Order: sequence, then C-alpha cells, then structure tokens
Amino acid sequence: MLGQGAGAQTTSQKLQQLQQELQQQRRLSAAQAQELNRIRRSIQNLSAQQKETLVRLDTLANGVSDLENALAILNTRTALAERQLNETTSQLSVTTARVDRLKGDVREILNLQYRSRSNDYLGLLSQARSLSDLLIRLRYANMAGQYNTRIISNLKDEVATLNAQRAQQAQQTRTLKDIGVQRSAALDRLKVRRAEQNTLLASLRGSEQGQRALATQRQADRALTARTIDGLITQVTAERQRIEAERQRRLEEERQRREAEARRIREAQERARQEAIRLAAIRAEQERVAREQAAVRAREAAERAQRLAAQQARQQAEAQARAQAARDAQQRAIREQQQRAREQQLQREQEALQQRSQQVQAAQDRVEQELQPLPALSGPLGFPLPGGRISAPYGTGGSPWVVLAGSDGSQAVAAREGNVLAVTYYASLGWVVLVDHYSAISAYFGLTEPLVSVGTRVSLGTPLGTVGGSQIIGPQRMAFQYRLGGASVNPGF
Repeated sequence: MLGQGAGAQTTSQKLQQLQQELQQQRRLSAAQAQELNRIRRSIQNLSAQQKETLVRLDTLANGVSDLENALAILNTRTALAERQLNETTSQLSVTTARVDRLKGDVREILNLQYRSRSNDYLGLLSQARSLSDLLIRLRYANMAGQYNTRIISNLKDEVATLNAQRAQQAQQTRTLKDIGVQRSAALDRLKVRRAEQNTLLASLRGSEQGQRALATQRQADRALTARTIDGLITQVTAERQRIEAERQRRLEEERQRREAEARRIREAQERARQEAIRLAAIRAEQERVAREQAAVRAREAAERAQRLAAQQARQQAEAQARAQAARDAQQRAIREQQQRAREQQLQREQEALQQRSQQVQAAQDRVEQELQPLPALSGPLGFPLPGGRISAPYGTGGSPWVVLAGSDGSQAVAAREGNVLAVTYYASLGWVVLVDHYSAISAYFGLTEPLVSVGTRVSLGTPLGTVGGSQIIGPQRMAFQYRLGGASVNPGF
C-alpha cells in the first residue's frame, strides 16, 4: 500500500483510496468523541474522594514525566561531555608526544652547544679555503642556528597548546562531574516519585472502589491519548523544517571542524615524516663521520708507530689510541642512544597522530552519512517489533494506531530509514519517539529506556527503545502509528 506500486494506480483509484482514508479518519474521530463524552459522564459520577485520589495520581504522573524528560536532557549532556572529554584526551596525547619529541631535540641542541661552545663555530669558518667556501660554511651555520631557534619556538608553542588542552580537560572533567551530580539527584527524585506513585496505585487497587476509579482513569487516558498524539505530531511536524535546518547546520559545522582537524593532522604527519628523514640523514652522517675519524686515527696510529723506534713508545701510542677509541666509542654510544630515544619519541608521535587520524576519519564518515538526504519512500514498512505480534489492529476502539505485543525486554526498531524528530516522555504514553521519513512520520509509543536522541540518523531496524513503558498501552506492549501527508494511515501489517 505504501510502496512504489502505488505509483502505478490510476487517478480514479488514488481518489477512491484518499476518500476511504478520509472516511476512516472521520469514523475514528467520531468514535473518539463518543468515547470521551461517555467517560466524562463516568468521571462525573465518581465520589469526591475518588476524584481527589485521581488528581493526586495525575499530579504524581506529571511530576514523573517532568523528571523523566529532565533526566533525558542530563543523559544527553552527559554523553556530549564524555565525547568532548574523549576528544580532548585524544588531542592531548598527540600534543604530549610532540612536546616530548621537541624536548629531546632541545636537549640535544643544548648538549651540542655545551660540548662545542663557540670555538667550533669560529673554527668551522676559519677552515674555509676561499671566499665561496666561507660563504657556504656561513650559510649552513646560519641554517643550523635558524633550525635550532625554530625548534625552541615550536616547543614553546606546543607547551602552550599542551597547557591549554590540560586546562580544557580539567574543565570538561569538572563539567562531567557536575552533570553526574545533577543526574544522580534527578534519579533520586524520580525514585521517590515512582515510590509514591506505586504506593498510591497499590492503595487504589486494594479496594473495589479504587479499582473502579483506576479503570475510569485509564479509559479517559485512552480517549485523550489520540488528541495528545495529534498535538505532539502536529507540533513536531510544524517544527520539522527548523529542526532539520538546525541539524544540517550543526552537522556542517561538525564536518568542517573535522576536516580542519584532519588537515592539521596531515600537516603534523608530514612534519613528522620530514623529521624522520632528517634523523635518518643525521644518523647516516654520524656513521660516515665516525668511519672517517676511525680511519684517520688508524693512519695516525700507524704513522706514529712507524716513527717510534722504541717498543715502549709504540705501546704508549697504542694505549693512547685505545683510550681515544674507547672515548670515541663511548661518545658514539651516547649519541646513538640519544638518536634512538629521539626516534622512539618520533615513533610515539606518529602512532598518536595515526590513532587520532583514524578517529577523525571515522567521525567524518559518520557526519558525511548523516548529511546525506533521506531517500524517497519505497517498499513496504518494516515490522517495528521483531518477534512480536499484533495485539490490537489499526482502528480498534477508534484508536489511530496498531498495538503490538512482545516479550520482556523486546525492543522497538525503526520501520525504515529516517531522522529522529522527537524523543519525549508522557505520563500516559511513556517514552515517545518520532522518526521523519522524508514525506512521512512514524511514531512509537509506550517505550522505556530510549536508545536514540533528537537528530540521530537511524536505518531500518535500528533499536529505538524497550517496550512496556505505558500504563494504558500495557506491559510488554507498544503502539505504532504511521502518518502520511499529515494523516494517520493503516500501516498494512
């Protein structure tokens, strides 16, 4: 009825179908009005004590409804705060790895300056054989100085970023803790209200008069539920364009932010790659210089051994050569150890960048998916309660929905792909979830423990919440309504 096959109908068939739907809606509205009038007469016949008890019960139910909605808002804020804290922690790990690597570079620079002082710089320039050689040596010496200055400046900036991220992390941790305290207080108040409500219900069920009052109240709730649903869906439908525009704006901002962060990560990865290349070149140069120095020392030792005729002089020269070789080997081992430490720091930075890049890419993919427009309606509706059955067909007792029955813990699922428009709690209906499907809306009533929030993109079969959250719909039950063109229609189950 709701699939693409309807497009093949003739104009007269479409008109007949529309007329039948309108007549059905009129019959439902008339039946609801008659039921409401009958119940109002029944309520007028109740005693003053019964009416007072029902008023107390309504007050408690409304209080529970307000607390449930407040708790849902706190849960959403908690999830948002946890996500922000996790992102800051992930960014902090990247910055910490980068600061550690830069600290190692600065320590190497300071150690080099301590060992060489300024004489090496002057000696390097004094060894020039020509003016062009002097200019080249001066240029490379200046480049080395600029590199050292840049490393120190980068370290200063990264330390400032690290401190800012730590402060942000501390603030987010405090915010999350405050929300947790508010949530615990709301849960405590909800438990108190629930206990009062259960106590009052138990006292009413204990007497025949109370049972009669409860039965009358449930009948009134059933009759008024249709109007409550119509008001809710009409309000949300009128706000749908604004909600969707706001959702698209936030998703676009999130996408741009993720793209900017992904770009910064790619730039940092490129800098780390260049640094790895530079470290490899330094290692190769150090090894070459070490080989040349060893060759020079070997030749010098051989020459000294040839010039010295006495065996004692040769032994002394060999001892000095061995001592010098040992000192050189020790310095070389220190340099290699420092080099390995810097390479390990660089490796940790690259791993942190790679992990953060994967997180950003996953978030970017999710945002891209949510930004995609909803597909046009096609195919039949999915059954919204897997493993369940129809307890009351569409239109039973004038109700514009289908009542579905499941087992303990059964979960309602999305009947087709869409965007969640509303998640709210009503005293008589329990949790209500509305899902937008481009040109139709599906409504799920009588839920407990909702599993989605406003703006979430759901696919066919996405769990929305556990059934059994409404007193008037009943335990282990839910109600499902499908609205097409602003009117409730038979989903065809």
